[in-house]
Amino acid sequence: MVDIHCHILYGIDDGPKSLEQSMVLVRELQKKGIEKIIATPHFISGDDYVPTPEEIREKVRLLQQEIDREEIKLKIYSGMEVYASYDIIERIKNNEILSLNDSKYILIEFPFETIPKYMSELLFSMQLEGFTPIIAHPERYCLEYRKSKLLKELVDKGVLLQINSESIIGAHGKRAKRAAYELLKAGMVHIVGTDSHSLNRILSDKQEIEKKITDLCGFENAERIMYTNPQRVLENEDVLSMCSAKKRLLMVGILRKLRLKM
Repeated sequence: MVDIHCHILYGIDDGPKSLEQSMVLVRELQKKGIEKIIATPHFISGDDYVPTPEEIREKVRLLQQEIDREEIKLKIYSGMEVYASYDIIERIKNNEILSLNDSKYILIEFPFETIPKYMSELLFSMQLEGFTPIIAHPERYCLEYRKSKLLKELVDKGVLLQINSESIIGAHGKRAKRAAYELLKAGMVHIVGTDSHSLNRILSDKQEIEKKITDLCGFENAERIMYTNPQRVLENEDVLSMCSAKKRLLMVGILRKLRLKM
């Protein structure tokens, strides 16, 4: 499994504070079936968290060196979780922003409690620069985002949505869980990520999460958003949208007919 949203690097944001703390996370995530991680430290313009691409790549190198020394089968790649602001496009042009593993995909976070007026314009401008925005954990944002139908409009225009694995089991509260279910049922989710920061904020039970997604929207969609699409992001390939309910019912019907003939 590939995790495209993980605060695994130490001493760079609100994730691990030391190399050993990073390694604790590495060991635990590897046990839970994570094989590849795109490190996505926060980048918040005008705040304390403004790591340079060079700093991130060096942290990735040092962490990977320790992972290899312990002979753990896990690979780390470079990225960022970029907090939305007016100057992001300028920073992209100045090569201050890291995409996910140097791909066309940029992970972007928005304010939790209000929709910024420049949101649609910013995302469109990112697309004009040749990037595909992935909105991080929209299920955790305020109800206004979903009531306005803005997310649906953005998805229709090619923006991608990544929900947190722990939202699906209620670790981020009832509101986030309900919102995650709504997005899944609507077929608007493209990727599941862990957004791990520490042992207190980490992927809990991959099998349970996969089962819940399967129960909500079918095995094919669970496979797509948990495994296929994260790998496609890593390899800079186009991601797949979720199958519609109509197509899922058609597939179920075909499988039933095949079983009857056997």
